[in-house]
Amino acid sequence: MPLFEYECTICRSNVDDSLKQIEKKVTKKLVSELVKKYDNINHIGVLDLEKEKVVAEHGKRDNDCVDLDFYLNEGTQLVFLNLQKNYRFSELIYEKGDEKKLKCPFCETKKVERVVSSFAFTSDLCTDMPKPDLSGLPASVRKNTFLGNYIEEKDRPKKNK
Repeated sequence: MPLFEYECTICRSNVDDSLKQIEKKVTKKLVSELVKKYDNINHIGVLDLEKEKVVAEHGKRDNDCVDLDFYLNEGTQLVFLNLQKNYRFSELIYEKGDEKKLKCPFCETKKVERVVSSFAFTSDLCTDMPKPDLSGLPASVRKNTFLGNYIEEKDRPKKNK
């Protein structure tokens, strides 16, 4: 029974679209329109890091929601987003058919996709990370890649007495 991480494609595209529009030209009107247009975005704040001032801000931040921050325009702008719920969520999959029944916790759509996750497989209740699939790499890279079984001391399970 592995634990996988998924992203809602619609909620993620809302965030991506808003970032693309902000990157082109930032105005207070645009930021307020984006917050009103996308249901999963509570608040957007754009800061100019060179001038150290707030360029545009709209919406109300909710401390119980997810905060994301992005650097745009070669690191000169910082965009803060406060989302209703994160478009990334995790699910335990018991059977192969369970993956088709998944829904986004916010918008209830079934348009989700599995993403690379940092979670370990829980079938054996260990903390070992799953090994990456190297089949997509060129042969020259695959032959020079070594993935050993050594686990550092800090990552080894503790023995309870």
